Amino acid sequence: MRPSGVAEPSDPPDAIVVRGRDPALLAAAVRRLLPPAPLPGAAVVLVRLSPPTPASSTVVHVVVDALVEAGCEVTVAGLLASRDRDRGHRDVGALAHAAGLTGRTARGRSYAVIDLAEDLVPSLAPATSALAGQPVSTAWLTAGTRVVVGRAVTDLVDTYAGCLDTLLRAVPEVAGCEPADVAVEVARHLRPHLAVLDALSTSGGADGSRLPDETETDTVVVARDPVLADVTLAGLLGVDRSSSSLVERAVAAIGAPAGSVEGDLRPFGAVAHAHPLAVRAARRVARDLRLARVLSAATGGPDAGSVPADPVLAALRPVVTEAVRAATDPVGQAGLVGLLGLAATVAAGGEAWGATMDKSTVERRVVSLGFDPAAHPDDDYDGLPEQLAAVDAVIDRLPVSDDPEALRWCLVDGATVFEVRRLVPADFDAWVERVDVAEGISLMADYVGGRRVPVGDPVVADGGGDTRQRQAERNLYLPQPNYLAAWGGEPIDVCKIELVERGPDRHRLLWRTVSSPNGSAVHDDGTLTFERAGATGPDGGDGPDGGAGTMVTIRGRQLFTLPAALDAVDLPSVPELHRPLLEEAYRRFFTATFDNLEACFEGREHRIGRPPPDPSGPLLTESVRMVVDGLTARLVGDVAGSSVRSPAPDPALDQHGFRHVRGSRPGPRRAVPPDPEVAGP
Repeated sequence: MRPSGVAEPSDPPDAIVVRGRDPALLAAAVRRLLPPAPLPGAAVVLVRLSPPTPASSTVVHVVVDALVEAGCEVTVAGLLASRDRDRGHRDVGALAHAAGLTGRTARGRSYAVIDLAEDLVPSLAPATSALAGQPVSTAWLTAGTRVVVGRAVTDLVDTYAGCLDTLLRAVPEVAGCEPADVAVEVARHLRPHLAVLDALSTSGGADGSRLPDETETDTVVVARDPVLADVTLAGLLGVDRSSSSLVERAVAAIGAPAGSVEGDLRPFGAVAHAHPLAVRAARRVARDLRLARVLSAATGGPDAGSVPADPVLAALRPVVTEAVRAATDPVGQAGLVGLLGLAATVAAGGEAWGATMDKSTVERRVVSLGFDPAAHPDDDYDGLPEQLAAVDAVIDRLPVSDDPEALRWCLVDGATVFEVRRLVPADFDAWVERVDVAEGISLMADYVGGRRVPVGDPVVADGGGDTRQRQAERNLYLPQPNYLAAWGGEPIDVCKIELVERGPDRHRLLWRTVSSPNGSAVHDDGTLTFERAGATGPDGGDGPDGGAGTMVTIRGRQLFTLPAALDAVDLPSVPELHRPLLEEAYRRFFTATFDNLEACFEGREHRIGRPPPDPSGPLLTESVRMVVDGLTARLVGDVAGSSVRSPAPDPALDQHGFRHVRGSRPGPRRAVPPDPEVAGP
């Protein structure tokens, strides 16, 4: 292995680990890994500014100097995330100044400091991305050279954090989208040309990001790829790279970085991090954005230069901070795990209640498509009718009930194969004009989010005016059946390839599951058909009966993953219990689905849930304080505005409300009832 800073110019590595604090070695590494010919014009350096552990100004200034020497006009940038605002910070410029970024390097090169939350335009990310249409800074979007400078810190939720964590500040936070998904999309579509990871001093401990515990590690990682930079950091810290949810998601979505790394890769060895049980407990809490923000704001602080915390947060800080400090060993972590476990249990109870009893409280989700539609050739889409014909054949052999809208089902290889129908009293032409079969899955019951994109242009089918449209989709639903939420059931999350068929008497959507990002489904394949009642069927036979109207038919094959506790019960082996539970679950789901379709036709609202929480909204503790203050003000106002007013205190009244007066002649005092006009009720 070549020593850091020494390499053949014709064979540059993909990352360099620079040991020591010599600025010349770092500058040489930066120059080697910059693009061969940096694009002329602006270079934007996105820097971790978050107190109390911002990136070193020394490292940032070396990067600025190297870019200026390459002919770039350099701007240093940052963005206030919710966790910065929650800790009382209000201005990017103030954070930059506190981090030693005052606009001029030690070598006299000047640079500007900008806020990436300003001058926003829609991103150019494709429709498959969660960033599609989301705002992004013009400066970052149009920069000829983009650089991210992170800081090596440990993290309670993600074990460690580096460049991907800083890269989250390239765009304003996306409400309803997991940070790991945002990091992946930024790395894909707004990626930096260079990633620099400051590990001159690594902040360790259970949460070194918020509770500084400095260890002099005298290292800087310079890489062409932020994922490679973070993977290298994981090796230096001696932790599994997948212990960071950001890195784990990036490796799964983009692939493991395969580039070469030059330099001394020996682990630091002296940096502590949170016990795995504490990390697991913190991740359970972090599933709720509001609780995650409180946990972050209540760990450490108050930071220098921050606005004082609200009383509720100030009271929480000593308890949470001390529990986090102790969470680096098997014994000390117990207190934090208990505290976080209680919070997570309450949050999970709220989720289960929402899924089963009050779906208006469920928060909607924003996701990327989750796979590349082009990875599936056209034949995969066009072959869906033939593939799903096997499902149709099973259903066609099932007994027909006297009730044409009854559920027909059976088990095949553990999956439920089924059919449900409803004849709606709506003219077919009017129905398909208002209800697009291509959107059929998002119109079903319990849908909480997803993404749908067309694949190619519509194709005219052979032999007439029928059209076909290929599309890809990802869908998220509440756990199915809903009561599984109380047993820890995951939301149904499936990625599908689809085919939309439209003809004069029939519109049909066909889909097949290609993956389930959270492992919640093995099969979720099927068809949704809108057919003119009384029309001739596609095989030349009679179409749906029932006179005028539109027959809506849903057929499918489903096999969802059960929570471990229920999977061990093996319900299918107890048919007297399994059958009524399954039939009731399907009856509820598809009754609601048909109702949704009719609501769509009639122009009524049908979606469950509410918009996700705004990351720029007040912290949960602030909300609690605001509610208490509001109630207090209301109560005080009600009393002040009452028509019955209390008089000024009367020193002659005793504790029971009686006034003692003297008689007309000397003698013992006597007590008389108070005058209601004076004393009040």
